Amino acid sequence: MPMPRISDRAWIAIIVFYLCLIYPPWIISNLVSKTDFIKGDCYYYRAMIVSLLQDGDLLLGNNIDTDPLNGQLALGKQGLVPKHPIIMPLVSIPFYKAFGDRGLLMFNIIDSIILALLIFKLNQLFFDSYISFLTTILYATGTLFFNYVYNYSPDIFATVLLLAGLNLVLRKRYYTGAFFLGLSVFAKIPNALLAGIILLYAGLTILRDYDKSGDLRLGLVQRWAKIAGVAVLFVVALAPFGFVNHLLFGSPWTTGYQRTAEAGPTPGKIVVTDHVNKFNQPFLGGAFRLLFDGDSGLIPTNPILILAILGFFRLGRSLNPLPLYLVTTICLAQFVTFAKYDDWQTSEFSNRFLMTFVAGSSVFTSGYLQFLGKQLFPGVINRPA
Repeated sequence: MPMPRISDRAWIAIIVFYLCLIYPPWIISNLVSKTDFIKGDCYYYRAMIVSLLQDGDLLLGNNIDTDPLNGQLALGKQGLVPKHPIIMPLVSIPFYKAFGDRGLLMFNIIDSIILALLIFKLNQLFFDSYISFLTTILYATGTLFFNYVYNYSPDIFATVLLLAGLNLVLRKRYYTGAFFLGLSVFAKIPNALLAGIILLYAGLTILRDYDKSGDLRLGLVQRWAKIAGVAVLFVVALAPFGFVNHLLFGSPWTTGYQRTAEAGPTPGKIVVTDHVNKFNQPFLGGAFRLLFDGDSGLIPTNPILILAILGFFRLGRSLNPLPLYLVTTICLAQFVTFAKYDDWQTSEFSNRFLMTFVAGSSVFTSGYLQFLGKQLFPGVINRPA
């Protein structure tokens, strides 16, 4: 007997209600123990807000208490400026103005809830809502995402934008999807590879968009015009990123990561390094560490991924293959990229560089849960129509 149908709005309300029950004890326990949620890179993202509000600029040398030449700032045209993208500080300024540091925590909690909802919507493309809900709850409370609720995480923010773009493209809302993908690159430069893969998928899907009778929905000129519109929206979303780079470094193509400021061999000397040169690890060794390192490895810190591995080999042929191939490709692309990264272990918990990989793996976990459900409850667990 099929499970009773529940509307999407009801599912969203249930997920939000559950998270509003499960997150506060974790947050309160950290507050009581006086654990600071401004950790690592978060400190420099907050410094951007402080500089913009107090000084009206992005010269951060006077807004930090740590060594300004520790590799966390960049050398701009007028001095030491942000190495990291400024979009998250810009978006979260209203929260900071209203509530100070606690406002940034509120911003991150909202971000984390949105991420959980996007995981739910992604899984709904392949599985029924019950399976999608169960997977979402497992990932929201049993992976690194739970730990990063108590944070001001640029990686959560960037993953939300990327997953929003992916969901929209898979639902054939190409223009809005392209815009979010552009913002995701602004938020995290390595997202450029993932966004490019998703946009390539969008272009191929537009070119091969058939109706139920097997005929192409649009003429050749209309299809290419639609692809051009998608590209334009992506560039429009990236334009502020290029503008900020031009203001800070003199070129829209130069980012803070390419102008990282570090202490030179003599006092007062600044050495500029390029972050792109930090991808030197042997691939096999790097991949093994990403998976199995005791502190930063994905499996020890996210054991639910074992279900994803099992599910990868259990996904039925009846699933729509092209969207599934897309999710698989972007997961592998992010994993392969950071298997080469020299600073792969610089995360407060687990591996924040692989959040899209973890979120995307939820599809394979749902696949395994569906397999188990069909074994235990035949005729009850079904794919969405």
